[in-house]
Amino acid sequence: MRFRSFRYFLREGISNLTRNKLMVFAALMSVTATLIILGIFLSVLLNIDFILSNVESKMEIKAFLKDDLTTADIDRIGNEIKNMEGVKEVIFESKQEALENFKKQLGDRQDLLAGLEKNNPMPQSYIVKVDNPNYLDDVAQKLKTLSGVEVVKYGKDVAEKLIGLGRIVRVIGLVIIGILILISVFIIFNTIKLTVFARRREINIMKYIGATDWFIKWPFIIEGTFIGLIGAIISFILISLMYTYLSGFVENKFFVFELMSSSDVFKYNLFFLLAFGVLIGFTGSLLSVRKFLRV
Repeated sequence: MRFRSFRYFLREGISNLTRNKLMVFAALMSVTATLIILGIFLSVLLNIDFILSNVESKMEIKAFLKDDLTTADIDRIGNEIKNMEGVKEVIFESKQEALENFKKQLGDRQDLLAGLEKNNPMPQSYIVKVDNPNYLDDVAQKLKTLSGVEVVKYGKDVAEKLIGLGRIVRVIGLVIIGILILISVFIIFNTIKLTVFARRREINIMKYIGATDWFIKWPFIIEGTFIGLIGAIISFILISLMYTYLSGFVENKFFVFELMSSSDVFKYNLFFLLAFGVLIGFTGSLLSVRKFLRV
């Protein structure tokens, strides 16, 4: 395509936006509304995945050691744990540290532990963190075989349920996103089709006087691409404003939840909305105008 031709197509495409204001407005509102729904669901899905990943990353195994171990034995066990596949971090908790941490958990009732400093009943242990929750069971089984390890705890049932829940949520989320995309494609395609239908006579006249198919197509394609782009920008701005307000509200009222940072959500939404808006505007116009070229 020569630059002069492209400049003509670009001028015609932009001009079409102002010449057919009512149909363009209807198409733009349809695109924007659809992209807002997609963007909102994408933001929700990203946060669900973020929360699950956070919880999974905080899951840990506690290997309680026997009381009669020497310093050399404790170091040996620590080195063996570090060399296990899937182990990300190993933290030693002494008997004194275990007692202090227990006091913190009791809060105002820590006076119940008064006098235990001289005869500390708390066990020393290794706190083991893994790269992936799927390693939990495997690492726990290996810890049980180590000489000097008395008890291993990590909440097996909770870990298995959480991992299973994470998989289900992610699969369901992807399926719903896929369904919403198909519905969006159908709605936007038919809306753009109406804008092309309103100018079918113009297309037929251009075809009769000898204009090539692509000469006719390009202004409509550029018009549809601009509609998709503008709709994506509007929907991104509205979603960003909503997310900024709602994320602050949720974190203030329900501080137990840590949501994905606004910058990360904006980044994913910007890429997704712009790419999808431009793609659907381009293909919607291309496919719609083809029907009216068969004259």
